[in-house]
Amino acid sequence: MYPELKGKVVIVTGGSSGIGLATVKRFAEEGSRVYNFDIIKPTEEVGTYIYCDVSSEESVKNAVSEVVKREGGIDVVVNNAGIEELCYEHECPTELWDKIIGVNLRGAFLVTKYTIPYLLKRPGSSIIFTASAQSIMSQRKASAYVTSKHGLLGLMRSVAVSYAPYIRSNAVCPGPIITPLAERIAMKEVGNDPKKIEEKLKEWGMMTPMKRPGKPEEVANVIVFLASDQASYITGACITVDGGLTILIPQSIPEQP
Repeated sequence: MYPELKGKVVIVTGGSSGIGLATVKRFAEEGSRVYNFDIIKPTEEVGTYIYCDVSSEESVKNAVSEVVKREGGIDVVVNNAGIEELCYEHECPTELWDKIIGVNLRGAFLVTKYTIPYLLKRPGSSIIFTASAQSIMSQRKASAYVTSKHGLLGLMRSVAVSYAPYIRSNAVCPGPIITPLAERIAMKEVGNDPKKIEEKLKEWGMMTPMKRPGKPEEVANVIVFLASDQASYITGACITVDGGLTILIPQSIPEQP
């Protein structure tokens, strides 16, 4: 679909599950040389796995160096790694706040910092950030996650301004997507019953105008598009992939008689 992506060197963080895994698969389908930076080894052998704790500067430096040693450069970076835990601000342990910010925001900064020197050497290079509908709105008990995802948009826009026209920088903002992370959050609300977890995910999907949760592949398709030449004049953009969630007024409007 995007022949220009064939042979391109792509890094996807958090590529062992969910949106990250779907993104690794899509780039692989395009013939890209994909590297998955994650602390968890994937169960599916897609792309090349490299252990990387994105919150650790040394780990990121080593992982990026390994890719450059093998490939000689980097064309695309997808900052996707993310975690979420729910708690009210006055009950949130400082260590938990630091952990979430460390993975979601610091991690994206570190990967961006250490890949930019190589991206600058490749025409048409780009960075894509997996932000969130919660980069635009918020929910209760999620201040660390929301703060990190708002911060990603700031980082994305700063990179877009600082490095244009050499590097394009964009974000996707997913809404309710069926991923292991979403399932874990649902589990904390309804317990371990698979049927109740499924019902909770459907309930979240019903909050959108599309009346369903999204699939990881639907986000991955947008990420791959943003990395392609078809998006050559798009930078500094946040593309919502949320079934219309962020444009919906949360109240019913009486229909005209």
